[in-house]
Amino acid sequence: MAHPGPVSEIAIFSIPSTTTIEQSGTKAGETWASAEETIRNVPGCQEIYWSRWVENKDIVQMIINWDSYDHHMNFTKSPDYPGLIEKFASLFSGPPAMYHAHLKPFPPEAAFNAPVLELCTVYFSASISEEEKEKWYHNFKNFMEQMIVDAEGLVAEAHGWVMEEVEHGKNKEKCKAFVCGIGWDSVDKHMGHRGTESFKSTVGLLTEGALSLEMHHVVFAGGQS
Repeated sequence: MAHPGPVSEIAIFSIPSTTTIEQSGTKAGETWASAEETIRNVPGCQEIYWSRWVENKDIVQMIINWDSYDHHMNFTKSPDYPGLIEKFASLFSGPPAMYHAHLKPFPPEAAFNAPVLELCTVYFSASISEEEKEKWYHNFKNFMEQMIVDAEGLVAEAHGWVMEEVEHGKNKEKCKAFVCGIGWDSVDKHMGHRGTESFKSTVGLLTEGALSLEMHHVVFAGGQS
């Protein structure tokens, strides 16, 4: 089955902060750079963004924009793919997580190139109906419209439903998910808005009907290639 249209591959890696992928003169840095170069040369790869989480330096976030889902899947079947996985695996301290989303707007560069990016993932029961998804998405749009008006330091946002079911929680329960990236001038600007009455009075629109919500920050500026 074809999956037309551009897509973002969203990956989360456990890589200890002591594994110096940021330093080009180290073995880890050279391995990381080689893996990036492999991905950049794959037909259909548009952009690569990566950063350690602000809240947890032992986790690396990578987002790759592809011409289509099929371009990425074709790469996973190519002779070059096992070598890429071997390079990445040598850096990992735990299993990775990976999924895809059709982000709107695309490309999401206005949000991703902001000084700080808030990445928020909302999890839902795997049995959520299309009607329930539409209702929640309507609430999400209302939430975002209000935040764009009220929030100081908000730069841009991009969002979309995750294509696959994802594992969530201690029991690795299969869930549906929605991801949103919101660019901010700083972490302080975001956290300051969370303390306002505007945020407190509307955040329930996000949590209604959801199992849980996870949020963290990354700094893609300078981590783009």
